[in-house]
Amino acid sequence: MELEKYPKTLNYFLKHKEQLASRKYLIESGREWFEIWVPQQPSNWKMPKLIFWDIARIPTFWINTSGNIVNGDCYWFTLDDPNNIDMLYLCLAVGNSKFIEHFYDIKFNNKLYAGRRRFQTQYVNNFPIPKPENSFSKQIICNTKKIIEISDEDKAKNLIDENNDLIFKAFGVQSLE
Repeated sequence: MELEKYPKTLNYFLKHKEQLASRKYLIESGREWFEIWVPQQPSNWKMPKLIFWDIARIPTFWINTSGNIVNGDCYWFTLDDPNNIDMLYLCLAVGNSKFIEHFYDIKFNNKLYAGRRRFQTQYVNNFPIPKPENSFSKQIICNTKKIIEISDEDKAKNLIDENNDLIFKAFGVQSLE
């Protein structure tokens, strides 16, 4: 951005430069010292992404492949390899799983009003994902694609239940249910 074209804005930023430039997370992410918005990468908006509510009672993740811009009450991420859509399906399944609910409650133990959880990036970045070449992972990916495509709620629920079992198995732990 050419701040010189906006002298009032530039003067305001310069007046507060010391404080603005002290935000290490911003500088480390490759952003400019004067940026005041949550770090975004607009070039990534068009990529397939996983989106999730900031605050939710249960994990609520979904995939977007149409290049939409994401609401301000959600977080999102893309993968380094935008062609690895199967990895997004695996992340989607794990993110929405009973395993992640238990993992979140043990690891972060951060509940808000009415039992709601915060699904901030600092938490989601720590979610484990099984190796995609794992046989359980392959079945989870296949099931997740079917869940998205089918309209029969009973069939979808059966596949979701199967995914929950497979996710616990992929991590080598017993289901707590």
